[in-house]
Amino acid sequence: MIRTFAVLLLAGGLALAPRGRLQALSPVTTIGPRFTPSATRTVPAADPASATPTPEAIDAADDPPVYRYGLTLGGTSFISLVFEYESNNRAVEFALGTFSGRDLSLAVTGKQYLGGGDLRAFAGAGLWGVAAFPADQRAGFALIARAPIGVDWHALERHAAGFELNLNRALAMRRPDPVDERPPRTRIVPLPALYYRFADPR
Repeated sequence: MIRTFAVLLLAGGLALAPRGRLQALSPVTTIGPRFTPSATRTVPAADPASATPTPEAIDAADDPPVYRYGLTLGGTSFISLVFEYESNNRAVEFALGTFSGRDLSLAVTGKQYLGGGDLRAFAGAGLWGVAAFPADQRAGFALIARAPIGVDWHALERHAAGFELNLNRALAMRRPDPVDERPPRTRIVPLPALYYRFADPR
């Protein structure tokens, strides 16, 4: 009777004991911290939109540079030979020409094209240098700031034509007449021009 009562008392005590104390009394102990759901780390999923390039970025990356050659009538000279390097609607233009054959004109201009169709507007800024070599006087020089604005028409696959209005302001000047030491005029002088370009994509 006493042995039976002791067994029942031990069983009831084990049932009422806390779980942590039972684990402490257990001969099998767990090494390391217990796993709980709060201990797991949540790794944020990658945003597929941020990893996927946009069509505009693909077009800009795939847009090859274009080399354009042509002629310009008016503007920085009576007639000019022009070389233009264009990439992603930005261009650098070099124009070499003359007014009368006894002078030499060189203009370097940066341009920004607006739009992506066959008809594009553009604006730019650059420097224009002129050297004159008269027969009976000393050589004259002038340095002029220029800001062309205009439209470019991509008429055919590799051919383009355009119109531009050059806004010019003299910065420095040495006149052919050694007696004439007047400073350059500061007013803005507009000069129109027409051009043709042949495109050579590389």
